Amino acid sequence: MIIPVSIIILVKDVTPESCKFWMQKRSESGPLDGMLEFPGGKIEPGETPAACAIREFAEEAGVRLAHAEQFKMVSHEYPDRSVCLYVHFALGERAQPKNGEWYDFNFSSGSAGYKGRLPEVNYEIIDDLISYIKKHIDAGLLEKIWVRKS
Repeated sequence: MIIPVSIIILVKDVTPESCKFWMQKRSESGPLDGMLEFPGGKIEPGETPAACAIREFAEEAGVRLAHAEQFKMVSHEYPDRSVCLYVHFALGERAQPKNGEWYDFNFSSGSAGYKGRLPEVNYEIIDDLISYIKKHIDAGLLEKIWVRKS
């Protein structure tokens, strides 16, 4: 059985060279204990992936976000389960989340500086989001990725 899971990446301090993502340390018994992760969890029956991402961020980080933009879907196999990750992002310039910290990501090196500190699936997600943000910066369209779709 594939478990639908929604995660959210809170982004701030976007410059032409870098940006920051908010992450927390995973605390569980198992192979992912102590690794950095993005807030998220299982999508409840009748809940949209975006609503789940917002709910999970509020529960785990203590901040209620107004909007989460869906970025991509990724299937991933863990030794004990299969998940379909609905990946979202939001701009968090003024947010003060708890239980985690902001981590710098340089556009030229991507997730390379975090090897061994993240679950394997997060490297692809981070590098794809960094590339997406960088393309919008280069095109002079950074504000377009934060505009809510109607």
